[in-house]
Amino acid sequence: MQIKVISNSPFFTKELGRTFSRIVSAGDIILFTGELGGGKTTFITGIAEGLGLEEKISSPSFTILNEYRISGRREFVHVDLYRLENVCEIEEIGLDDYFYSDTSIICVEWGDRIKEYLKKEFLEVDFGYVIDKKNEGDKRKIIFKSQGIYWDRKLEEFKRIMDK
Repeated sequence: MQIKVISNSPFFTKELGRTFSRIVSAGDIILFTGELGGGKTTFITGIAEGLGLEEKISSPSFTILNEYRISGRREFVHVDLYRLENVCEIEEIGLDDYFYSDTSIICVEWGDRIKEYLKKEFLEVDFGYVIDKKNEGDKRKIIFKSQGIYWDRKLEEFKRIMDK
């Protein structure tokens, strides 16, 4: 299943992330793909805020991974694989511990680098620029791509929430 959304602003992208947070559960893996500056971190910030995280989210471009505590036993893990050279580095960092945890919600920027590595269902969210004569570059096309039944059901719920 796929859902396509056009965002007209960073504010809309962040709010879309907040809305999306309503379908996210512990154990979920969300992979983000797209160009630099495409809105991935803005959307992830919206998810974190929607989940009740009060800490400021920053992109872990240099640290690779930022971990935050959410109420209860849940962890919000924000990963940025932009600087990773190869999949072997994932094991060195210990990302497997998060990927297969049932208490972590994992958002991975540049997630296309590990799609083949994962042995668990994930959602891919792709960000692309929409450039036209009237648009200065603020518009983004956001495509949610399910990889199986689990995420098909979640995306159906997300669509219902957006349509309200």
